Amino acid sequence: MSGTQLTPPAELVPLEPQAAASPGARRALHRMLLHRRDSIGSAYQILTFESEQAIEVAAGQFAMVRSETWGHAPLLPRPMSLLTGGHRPSILIKVVGEGTRRMAVASSGEPFLLLAPLGKPWSAVPEKHRPVLVAGGVGVAPLLFFARELSARGGPRPLVLYGGRTAADLPLDRDLAAVSEMRVATEDGSRGEKGRVTALLGAALAEAGREGAPIKVYTCGPHAMMAAVAAMCAERGVLCEVSLETPMGCGYGVCLGCPVAKSAGGYL
Repeated sequence: MSGTQLTPPAELVPLEPQAAASPGARRALHRMLLHRRDSIGSAYQILTFESEQAIEVAAGQFAMVRSETWGHAPLLPRPMSLLTGGHRPSILIKVVGEGTRRMAVASSGEPFLLLAPLGKPWSAVPEKHRPVLVAGGVGVAPLLFFARELSARGGPRPLVLYGGRTAADLPLDRDLAAVSEMRVATEDGSRGEKGRVTALLGAALAEAGREGAPIKVYTCGPHAMMAAVAAMCAERGVLCEVSLETPMGCGYGVCLGCPVAKSAGGYL
């Protein structure tokens, strides 16, 4: 879940594990209680924790999350993009396995351990470039965080392209619309344009080309979606940054459980 920049040709730039945390923020294991759990439809939930010490986090960073009540199973913490930091850090989850299933039934006051901040934050938007954020499903979390940061700085209003299988797979869409220009696509046509979010990106790239307006694309979501986004940007010479996520045990490059193949060969 670390921001990794793609420049034509589409090659991922390796990140040094020790360069993971943002300047001024050192990763630490934080014990905190679950403050509240909010359901978004039947599949998505936001878990908000309460921390005595404010956690300094930048958009694009993540935490390794584990409840102290889990015992020996599941054994490993789960990597989760951070939606907010500070005294009330939060994450967005979708129930897909044992770890998220346990999180989805956690009660207020349950003790959790969060190793944070981890990963590389999104990089700054280049001067005179408009940010275009491409989100899929729970990949919206670090992009909403980023859009809020951009809004607070008073920079160019980002264009957000948000895709999901159905209208129910667009959690936090209202929050996103409040800080961006948002366009939506669903595969079943239940909301917005029918099809995949890459169709929206194709139109946005064409618009930028006609207007001669430089853009930089930031994307987070399913691997296939991000690969398609990166390829489209590389073909047109557009800057693109992806937030990679993969199963891992430590979150900072020691357990070697997170290799991702590079397009030019080798691994991150």
